[in-house]
Amino acid sequence: MADGRPDRDTRKSRTATRAVVRRIRDSLVVLLMGTAVVFVAVRVIPGDPTTIRATQPGVTEAQLAAERARLGLDRPIVVQYLDWLGDALRGDLGTSYFSGYDSTFLIGERLGASVQLVIGSVVLALLVSIPLAVVSVVRHRSVVGRALTVGASAGIAVPPFWLGVLLIGIFSTWLGWFPTRGYVSITEQPIENLRLSVLPTVTLSTMVGSMFFRFLRSSLLESIDQDYIRTVRGKGLPMRTAVIRHALPNSILPMLTFVGLMTASLLGGVVVVEYLFGWRGIGALIVDSLSKRDYAVVQGIGLLTAVAFVLTTLVVDLMAFVIDPRLRRGGDGDT
Repeated sequence: MADGRPDRDTRKSRTATRAVVRRIRDSLVVLLMGTAVVFVAVRVIPGDPTTIRATQPGVTEAQLAAERARLGLDRPIVVQYLDWLGDALRGDLGTSYFSGYDSTFLIGERLGASVQLVIGSVVLALLVSIPLAVVSVVRHRSVVGRALTVGASAGIAVPPFWLGVLLIGIFSTWLGWFPTRGYVSITEQPIENLRLSVLPTVTLSTMVGSMFFRFLRSSLLESIDQDYIRTVRGKGLPMRTAVIRHALPNSILPMLTFVGLMTASLLGGVVVVEYLFGWRGIGALIVDSLSKRDYAVVQGIGLLTAVAFVLTTLVVDLMAFVIDPRLRRGGDGDT
């Protein structure tokens, strides 16, 4: 430019680059902190991988001390963490103390089941919660709107374990429509896999969908009080059309962020549902590993959960950055 200043497009590009770099940097910090918390937390629990062996007859304290030294458990926890982190960066998550299998193999064997359950639950929750949220806003002063709101509150309040037991009692024991519990791979027996996945998916999606409903409903109610909705309503546009065409698109962006956070957190939070329905996912694996103090497996699952959370939130942030031009103009609000 003649005055030596970068043009507007160049400034926007630099702002966008700084915002992306800042989000990636923050994501790496969160990932590092998450792995450190998991590493320390699992060692705060009384016992270690040698605890079960200590109950066997003939095992002496000297043998247990030698075993702990072999596993490196006698070193300072900071040294243990740095060694584990260095191995993890090279793709080595350690070996299970009890099964002898590589932790990566054990986690990969269970990951598909958990991903299927989480994705199925989120998709079902979205398919149900978005239309119901629109209906509740369009008819928020009617009995239907109030009933939907109460139902969503109940869906959040009811513990998934209790709901799962209720669904098993009705649809498995009484009606006999679905198997009680179990898991088979979708690649081996797709029909049976789908039958086994119905009840755990409905159980998990009830809570998730209720939260999606409440979040989207609040966002839509806030939107219909804005001037642009009053303007289109003043031109004779029906409330339902105004909500669907104008309020809903403006509420999708915050909803997208919320869905991303929920999806990432669910991957490590399906323990109860997987245990109840005998679903062979990482939730069931982490319960078994924690009970045995199998550090390598627990730490590997913790790393996987942290990576899933960080990547999901990072992708959602970048999608929001692309969708919303206000973020591209102002970055994170910095000048």
